[in-house]
Amino acid sequence: MSNRYLVAAGALAAVFAVALAGAVPAAGQAQDDNNYMAPRTPWGDPDFQGSWENRSPVPLERPVEFGDRQFMTEEEAAERANSRVGLPDGEEGSIADDLVSADIQRVERSNNIDPNRPGQRISGAEYNAFWNAPVSPRLASRRTSQIVDPPNGRLPPYTREILEQWDAREAARAHRGEADSWADRNVMERCLLRTGLAMGEMNVPKDIYQTPGQIVFDLQYGVVRVVPLDGRPRLGSGITQWWGDSRGRWEGDTLIIETDKFNNMQNGGPIMPSHGGIYGHNHAHYHMGSGEHLTITERLRRIGPDTIEYAYTINDPSVYTSPWTAVNVWHMDPNEPDVYEYTCHEHNYGMVGLLKGGRTDEQIAMDEAAREINDRAPQIAAEWAETEAWEAAQGR
Repeated sequence: MSNRYLVAAGALAAVFAVALAGAVPAAGQAQDDNNYMAPRTPWGDPDFQGSWENRSPVPLERPVEFGDRQFMTEEEAAERANSRVGLPDGEEGSIADDLVSADIQRVERSNNIDPNRPGQRISGAEYNAFWNAPVSPRLASRRTSQIVDPPNGRLPPYTREILEQWDAREAARAHRGEADSWADRNVMERCLLRTGLAMGEMNVPKDIYQTPGQIVFDLQYGVVRVVPLDGRPRLGSGITQWWGDSRGRWEGDTLIIETDKFNNMQNGGPIMPSHGGIYGHNHAHYHMGSGEHLTITERLRRIGPDTIEYAYTINDPSVYTSPWTAVNVWHMDPNEPDVYEYTCHEHNYGMVGLLKGGRTDEQIAMDEAAREINDRAPQIAAEWAETEAWEAAQGR
């Protein structure tokens, strides 16, 4: 897979970009969407075809110090651009001129971790720098969060129902190792499917193809969304799918996609995940609920030759106390026009290694799983506190 680390984030009206390394190429600068007219396909629809990427240093949720401010000052944005704020674990902050030196630093960071925390020693050092090195300058944005509604830029409180489900999941994990069976690892790690709430949260290159009456999104990880635009009826009420049932339409140059009928497996099962925090991190958010009541409304418009603004609204009353909306920007790099196949780990060698590792030292596997549970406990407690505060405010 071509792991081009170009990150961009956007605003609803205009995008302010700052290069981390060198000047931003003209093709990488966002355009004024008020004046831009998207190119047309031969049949007259706005043309979105090409390879796009949406890696972003803008967190999903707004840091509390910004309050209701949607944008930073130019000085704050410049300071952020020169930091590692918003970078996923293991990703390099600038173009790597010396991959060997980058690898040495990564291994040193790993070796400095407490040897009694074996899983943490691996985190961030699984892949060498070759796989994470960007080939384009990093862009930054003045936006303080991808979430634009609620106004505080943060996820609404979770419902009591979903937090009770999470408590039950933690209890089920209490006496298990991290890899007692293949079912202890999630579907993404097993290379079966990449799940998530919306396309903007899949931080990988994606291809868009169009034909009359359809638009296709090849999202890697085995996910290909074919969205009809011809007004055909939706699937029957008894039919559900991993990525739901989507129907699209054009409103001027904006593509609107409405999706429902997700399956009841978005929650990942009664035991998973075996590692990591509760669903979600600084860049993406995976659905805690079953998906049965989930609906997503997506809006895409091309605001420049190399820029698509992507906004999506999540509505799931069984998971969130109110809907929420986020915005990010997709960028096309004319110097990297192709997206190569994402092969995950071929023949599932990684799963074999995980299961063998769990059997090599059962006590380490149990200890590591217990440590992960302890790390999640304060996160879950914080979500409970927010939910209970919301219930009190509602007089419940």
